[in-house]
Amino acid sequence: MEISNPLTDAIENVFVTGINFKNANVNIRSAFSITTPKVLECYELAKKYKFRNFIVLSTCNRTEIYGIGSEKLAEEIILRVTGQDPEVFNQYKFTKHAEEALEHIFYVASGLNSQILGDYEILGQFRGACKTAKAHLLLGPVFERMANTCIQASKEIKTKTALSKGTVSASYAAIEVIKERFVNQTINVLLIGTGKLGNNIAKNIRHYLPEVKLSVTNRTRAKTQELVNLYGFDEIAFDALNEKAKDFEVIIICANISQLLPEYFAHATTGLMLDLSVPESVHPDLYKRNTPEVLNIDDISRILERSIDQRKAYLPVAKNIISRHVAAFTDWFKLYKQREYIIVIKEMLGKESQQCPYLLSLDDTTREQKVHNALQAFVKKLKQNPDLVFEPEQVIASFKALNHSQIESNN
Repeated sequence: MEISNPLTDAIENVFVTGINFKNANVNIRSAFSITTPKVLECYELAKKYKFRNFIVLSTCNRTEIYGIGSEKLAEEIILRVTGQDPEVFNQYKFTKHAEEALEHIFYVASGLNSQILGDYEILGQFRGACKTAKAHLLLGPVFERMANTCIQASKEIKTKTALSKGTVSASYAAIEVIKERFVNQTINVLLIGTGKLGNNIAKNIRHYLPEVKLSVTNRTRAKTQELVNLYGFDEIAFDALNEKAKDFEVIIICANISQLLPEYFAHATTGLMLDLSVPESVHPDLYKRNTPEVLNIDDISRILERSIDQRKAYLPVAKNIISRHVAAFTDWFKLYKQREYIIVIKEMLGKESQQCPYLLSLDDTTREQKVHNALQAFVKKLKQNPDLVFEPEQVIASFKALNHSQIESNN
């Protein structure tokens, strides 16, 4: 009898590639940002390239692809959907492989690899990316297991540390900046964009700055009306944006737009613009003026660094939690490629248990436990050496050896 030992997905073929805030500023990240339609295009290309585990994570801080296989093909997909220069990409990209790549993914999902340390919003973005990958049949068994383990690690960190307490997200950071710039003032604020980030900012304004008069606008009016109906905010028409924008002391942008023209702010009341969109929406000429003050996502993150030191005290605990979860997943992954082989061994042990007179004298539960114990002994050896191959004779001999004393006494 021949036992196959198929090599399927292997840990050394796991990769991470892309661009993030550590090596690229917001302008570069904007160039390689992948919008939702482009993400779907990525997945269609990934299927053509025969990927089985492939996740695209594109946020304001990163455009990264996690996969098993060729990172070169993944990079080709990024370049194809963004239309950017390969030389620029190669200048700013990073790649990781095997265990280093897995650790990176766990760090990202847990907020340890965020521009704002402990950013818990990234977990929702990570889960969303995994959900989309699964919908496109690109979250295979390996990455689905990995995603679930990442989520478990992130939740444990949130429960056992204070790493995610306080100002840890861009949505709350906007509130902190407004409070600092306009102490005890009643101001008019315009929120452009009512997606997830815009919704979070609106909720935070209602909770932390109830005295602020907030107006909202969005290309899709239905989304604007949801916030208006829920919180009683004012609404302005999106096509009246340039005409109305100059009347607000603060403008927060959470959507990609190109309508805020510099000439409308020559005599405007606007003192502060927070551009949290990637790519940036504010016209470059506005950055050259003293009024309004314009802050982008990188500026916001630097302001928040004041509270980072307090969170750093919890990093050792968080890293230990991640190390434990990565190790557990790695153990599972190393055995995953042996799954068909382990099934064959289990079947051989089951057949042998039906032929041994001593074992046949035992009840079914006890006999199944004997098979289980023997199987675990083989699994333990495979963990130590995943490429180990047992000949059928070895399997039978080892199984008999485990029960030798009982068999001898029975005879």
